[in-house]
Amino acid sequence: MADFLPVEANKAHILMVRPATQGTSLEDANAEWVEVFVDLSSDLANWRLQHLRGRWREETAKPVEWEWIYTWGSPAFVNAGEVYRIHSGSRVRAATHPVTDDLAPGRKHVYAAGPTGAARLVWTKGDYVRLLDAFGTVIDEVVVWPQEPPSAETKPAEAPAAR
Repeated sequence: MADFLPVEANKAHILMVRPATQGTSLEDANAEWVEVFVDLSSDLANWRLQHLRGRWREETAKPVEWEWIYTWGSPAFVNAGEVYRIHSGSRVRAATHPVTDDLAPGRKHVYAAGPTGAARLVWTKGDYVRLLDAFGTVIDEVVVWPQEPPSAETKPAEAPAAR
């Protein structure tokens, strides 16, 4: 039976978001991901990761555009300390061309897109990623804010050449 009872502690939270860098192709969509950290051993059945695009953007017709990115199955028993990395890309692409970091132990990799043709880049600056429980309660919310590449003014001065 699924664990639908509310608990005093959070079962999981968003650890980090890594949006794709500018110029990333769809073939490299697995380089974009969200990590969810499991705080409490339990069942995350029907928990979902949601993408929201803010209303302040001129190109947004509705106040908020949103979509489901990933849903944990039922049952989805998880252990405290596990990290789930939800890639925007394809499981098929990951099997044939894994990202170097994917081979590191300690994470469970899941993919928002099944076939390679369904891969897409999702996260842009100013978007929100939400973690919702089975009842639709927002458990965690993070604003996507990628690191900016250093500009010419902020780069440290080079050391003078040795003579």
